[in-house]
Amino acid sequence: MAKSKNGGTRSFIRGRIGSDVYSVGKDGKGARQQVVRSLAEQVANPRSSAQMFGRMVMSTVMQAVSALKPIIDHSFDGVATGQPSISEFIRRNYALVKADAEAHPAEDNTFGLNKYQEKGVKPGYFIVSNGSVQLPSAVSIAANVMSITLPTGNYTVGGLKSALGLSADGYLTIVLLGDIDGAKFVRVRLTTTLVDSTAISAQNVASLFTLEGNANATIALSGSQITFEVPSTNATITSGVIVSEKIAGAWNHNQCVLGGDKNADFVADTALPTY
Repeated sequence: MAKSKNGGTRSFIRGRIGSDVYSVGKDGKGARQQVVRSLAEQVANPRSSAQMFGRMVMSTVMQAVSALKPIIDHSFDGVATGQPSISEFIRRNYALVKADAEAHPAEDNTFGLNKYQEKGVKPGYFIVSNGSVQLPSAVSIAANVMSITLPTGNYTVGGLKSALGLSADGYLTIVLLGDIDGAKFVRVRLTTTLVDSTAISAQNVASLFTLEGNANATIALSGSQITFEVPSTNATITSGVIVSEKIAGAWNHNQCVLGGDKNADFVADTALPTY
């Protein structure tokens, strides 16, 4: 109770009535006064179906970012390396996952997203590089093996260079995404000091290349093909080859998409949010 201006008493209310919350505060002179605050009808971060759907899509993409960061931080033409390239990956693949899940709202969508919270692997496909360079026709990949087919009758370093069609700076990157091993990549560079007339044999084929990455590869010559096998314990795997070629002082790439079916999984240790 408090005295009013006319000398009477005034009652104060505490509590909530509807969307209004009543409390007791003080005015500028220290006198007690009634305070009324209305609850916000729309919160800044609502848990609507649309919001939860968006979070699930973003969670899927960010788990791919975590697995593929050594690749996607520099593999988009015209985009600066580091965070700008990672942001480009997120932008492109968020739209890809979202469109697919909206078109196929049940488990039929490529990414296997549904309204249930799941933990572990998420199938899907991701754009990991994008540019105007073409993958050489002599280069192919299946599962964990990349092959380079040499020109008929020209099993020499010169023939290998002709098959690849890359400059001295150019290189190939084998990218694997599996349900057990997660992401693996091997950058393959041709040794630049080689003489074109050098014949390629099973004995010297491994010495023709320099490899780097978070995995290794076994190099072999089988008929007209040089093969690069990356060790894998995956039950299911998706793979691709990124071409990196320096043109006019800037790195350019091909478009490389990993996956495309539900057998293409990557490892994720966190649960995806339900929607």
